[in-house]
Amino acid sequence: MVVNGPGPGSRHDVMVVGEYYFDLIFRGLPEVPKISADLWAEEFEWVPGAAYSTALAFARLGTSAGWWCQFGNDIFSRMILEEARRENIDDRLFIHLDRPLRRVSAAFSFVHDRGFISYAEEPDPLPTPEDLARIRPRILLLQGFSLDAERRRLIEAARELGITVCSDCQHVDYRLSTPGMEEMLGLIDVFLPNASEAKALTGEEEVERALSSIARFCPTVVVKCGADGAIAFSKGRPTRVPALAVEVFDTTGAGDCFNAGFVHGLLTEPDIGGAIELGVICGSLAVTGYGGRNLPFKEDLTKYRRREAAI
Repeated sequence: MVVNGPGPGSRHDVMVVGEYYFDLIFRGLPEVPKISADLWAEEFEWVPGAAYSTALAFARLGTSAGWWCQFGNDIFSRMILEEARRENIDDRLFIHLDRPLRRVSAAFSFVHDRGFISYAEEPDPLPTPEDLARIRPRILLLQGFSLDAERRRLIEAARELGITVCSDCQHVDYRLSTPGMEEMLGLIDVFLPNASEAKALTGEEEVERALSSIARFCPTVVVKCGADGAIAFSKGRPTRVPALAVEVFDTTGAGDCFNAGFVHGLLTEPDIGGAIELGVICGSLAVTGYGGRNLPFKEDLTKYRRREAAI
């Protein structure tokens, strides 16, 4: 796919729109948490999560990316901001509020998957079409998905400005049959669900069939398949890239890190296969430490490169 060059006055190649979360990660649980059971974890750590992981990946890859996110004056916001400064994450699109804005997730992490219990005081407002015209990124990366009119206006404005729109899914309760779903997918250039999201969205039990169903409406669909890498359909061509052979430590944030590697690849690679490969590299390395802390730097990518495997 073709990503347009920088527009007049462009401040960033990528604009990431997504909330921060303060992740409390519990590892080594004897079982999945349930009512009336007291469980003790063998390990614990806190990490900045959600769109922070994507912004961190872009910073380490050397991508010019701005992160549109609100922060309050609460301890969670302050700790996330401190980590962002330490990692040299671009802060020019940060919005600072003089009141608490707490977003916390408790993650119970297992080798095969993870679950969350989350709390957020309020959602972040989306940038307006006027904000988008002022910032003029080459790619708009939306870390969530919805069918509301505000999001649709933003996506339509991006298309009018020639900005490539990439959108994650993040466990929404929609189906392809939901009114407006097919139309919204048609406005997005790249849709980035994970395997469970793709199957839930389509009602299919096999990820390949789910991919084919979604690809009828969206020009490029990339499904993140965890330990199985990623599978995609773009311009009538299916592509599969296997995951790296790594020891899984914590899967929290792996999908967010994949998104960043993939979008970095859209800007730097000659084809979609190369972009998917960079996404897989970032997603695979993210699971080797807490919350994506083991993300690669740009100079590390070469040693993990390999040819994508055609289906």
